[in-house]
Amino acid sequence: MKRRHMIWVAVLATALVAGCGQKAEPAPQPTGAEQSSGSNQTPTTNEPKLTKQSISAYYSDNNLMELQEEKQEITFAEDIEKYKKTIELLAKPQKPDEHVSLWSDFHYHSVTFDKGTLTIDADSKNQYNLGSSGESMALDALKQALFQFDEVERIVILEDGKKVDSLMGHVDVTEPLTRDH
Repeated sequence: MKRRHMIWVAVLATALVAGCGQKAEPAPQPTGAEQSSGSNQTPTTNEPKLTKQSISAYYSDNNLMELQEEKQEITFAEDIEKYKKTIELLAKPQKPDEHVSLWSDFHYHSVTFDKGTLTIDADSKNQYNLGSSGESMALDALKQALFQFDEVERIVILEDGKKVDSLMGHVDVTEPLTRDH
């Protein structure tokens, strides 16, 4: 009986030693055609799917007389990001020699969306020097930019989480901004 036990131990030891001596085959290396900047790589399951969308952003002409449209492209994973990126684009015209941003240096605490209402909680430290016609034009630029998304029905503007009468002291924003029908 002891002899059979010793034989089994010897067989297992031999199999174990034989298995350790084998080399694992290296993974095949991609060929030159397969080596790319990653555009052909399959995304992993935890990476969000990015959506590209062409949007319109609005700026003033150099004389602050009328709004002018610029088409720009944004990339986002979630809808809330497209609203934030659109707001941020209002500060950055692609043609700064032709267009003036009405939202430069605009900062906000948060942007939320719920049941058709987009709420922007602006920072009360924002400084504006646009006058009444400039404020009206800035709000029109904001409305046109955000109402291009069909799901946005109303825009509420807060400052530091509280309702305010006006952003710049001229145009009433106590009620939500709505689409002009």
